[in-house]
Amino acid sequence: MSNINTSLPSPPFSYLSSQHEFLDLTKLDNIITEHEVSRQEAFALGAKIKAALLHSRSSLEQSISKEDRLTIQNRLEELVQEALVKDKEQNLNKTSRLANLSYILGDYVRYKAYVCFLETGGLVKQSSLSDLLTDDEYLSGIITFNRDLARYAIGRATERDVKSVQLARDLVARVLDYLMEYDFRNGNLRRKYDGVKYSLKTCETVLYELSVTGCDVPKASPQVRETKRARIVDDKIPYEELDELRKRMVHRDDMRENVIKICRDAQKAAKQAIYALHRENVSEAEKLIGQCERCILDKLRPMIDKEPPLRYGSFANVLEEYAEAKMFHGWLLGTKDDEAGTGYDLSKPSGKVLMPDDFAKVQLEPEDYIGGLCDLTGEIGRFAVKKGTERNADGVKLCLETNTSILYAIESLSKLPGGGGLGKKIDPLRNSVEKLEKMLYELSLVKATGRNITADIHNSSEMGSMNE
Repeated sequence: MSNINTSLPSPPFSYLSSQHEFLDLTKLDNIITEHEVSRQEAFALGAKIKAALLHSRSSLEQSISKEDRLTIQNRLEELVQEALVKDKEQNLNKTSRLANLSYILGDYVRYKAYVCFLETGGLVKQSSLSDLLTDDEYLSGIITFNRDLARYAIGRATERDVKSVQLARDLVARVLDYLMEYDFRNGNLRRKYDGVKYSLKTCETVLYELSVTGCDVPKASPQVRETKRARIVDDKIPYEELDELRKRMVHRDDMRENVIKICRDAQKAAKQAIYALHRENVSEAEKLIGQCERCILDKLRPMIDKEPPLRYGSFANVLEEYAEAKMFHGWLLGTKDDEAGTGYDLSKPSGKVLMPDDFAKVQLEPEDYIGGLCDLTGEIGRFAVKKGTERNADGVKLCLETNTSILYAIESLSKLPGGGGLGKKIDPLRNSVEKLEKMLYELSLVKATGRNITADIHNSSEMGSMNE
């Protein structure tokens, strides 16, 4: 006789079987946490550098002793050197500096350019700065430095100092002339470059206003494009260094275009592999996954190793798509070490979710793996719809168990890696789990009534395209 108290509610429905094992991402979470600690330390050091920069800039406009000013500048140099050394030690295999250090170091170059102008009237040389500073940071610094020249021109115009205003105007004009040789793409440097034109306009306007208020402003020489020979003898602008810098930037742009082109082919192969798995064409899918893998290892990886900043964008998308295809193949067929991996019975998926260590050939960053893991749930959702139309409740339940396990594992992470893009995939993942629960409920209605009810087929497209 049952002793169940009918006044109490029954236990919740068991969506997960007793044999179900949750996805353990503890090791991955430790890596993410370690990186986050380094990132927060970099933020703290960046804040100190920013404060030291503000102090150093203000000291240039204060009537303080040379010794005091030198002490302030030395403190700044110590902090910048500390940041560069730490970033080099902690960021050996990364594509960009930790936290906001790159922006802070760009401001540091801007400050050094202003100090160089005050001391020499010319542009700071890249060779005079630390070789740990990147080309982008140097370019960013000398571009934004022109704002300081415009402000300087206004300040000296207050004292009716025509000569100093002219020096500022001439340097801005020379820098703008050099920057016009670049083909800046949309981004931070492009937006900053546009500001140089306004700085030149400000200096020209100030000179005009001084002339109409009684100052003797010499007429500017015609703006004739300087020849290469003339550039060499101009000690105000280090044209030889700047030309080498421009060649390196052009080379990176060409390499970037090549990377994007190859990434299209690799990503296409990974997508087609997923479609082939849905069509149960396993041999074609494995061929395409291998093609994507070879493209990453033989073509893309050597280029990324030469130019690490190219890792983000197209290449990161390829790794995410590759991870999704590889994990979907493993979920359907298992691995070679599994008994399920020896056959091609797609009607009974293995249900195995590959871990980061299972990607031995192509090393993935945490954000690549988690991005592919989130996208995997969309493909499992498509597979669940197919099982639902076949009235296969066990197949739908396996899909639900997998997606639920992935959702719990990702929600258990202390922090999502990357710049925040992964956070947009969590809500669609939750929706996927809810839809599969509803689908399982609808299948129970079919079984109870015997009616030919279609199980949520209209949601298949939405579930399959989530997170893409």
